[in-house]
Amino acid sequence: MSRMYSASFEGVSVSAAQDFFELVAPADGVIRVHRVVITQDTSEVSEQAVCKLVRGEGSVTSGSGGSTPTAVPTSKGDPAFGGTVEANNTTKMVVGTGALKVVHREAWNFLSGFDFHPTPEERIDVSPSDRLTVELVSAPSGATTMSGTIWFEELGG
Repeated sequence: MSRMYSASFEGVSVSAAQDFFELVAPADGVIRVHRVVITQDTSEVSEQAVCKLVRGEGSVTSGSGGSTPTAVPTSKGDPAFGGTVEANNTTKMVVGTGALKVVHREAWNFLSGFDFHPTPEERIDVSPSDRLTVELVSAPSGATTMSGTIWFEELGG
């Protein structure tokens, strides 16, 4: 049976390239990403940025330096998410003996926000124990207050 979850960060000062989110699939389940929204809360300056959704397959090293928001079930009464979520890791996920695969790359403007909302056929699946990051490729020109939410489904588990 599949269950839907969301995880968020709010009002974080972003001044470095980072992984906005890192999802780790449970050892006995798959996660499917349904949507990612990243917005900035304070700047009135137009600035371009690049986001990549990167799947870490096999042995990769998790990012660090951020927080661990709790994944919230979108249906009351569903169990806790079986994997883990990290947010705003300023040390990004890196390859070990596994592989990093870019599954989506998009330039976006801070004023309009980043909204990855794929059709069902374009949704990204992450195999058991693998990872997916939503990466801000380069640092913004100055510290910018940002917020974000990711919605995903746990299949199995």
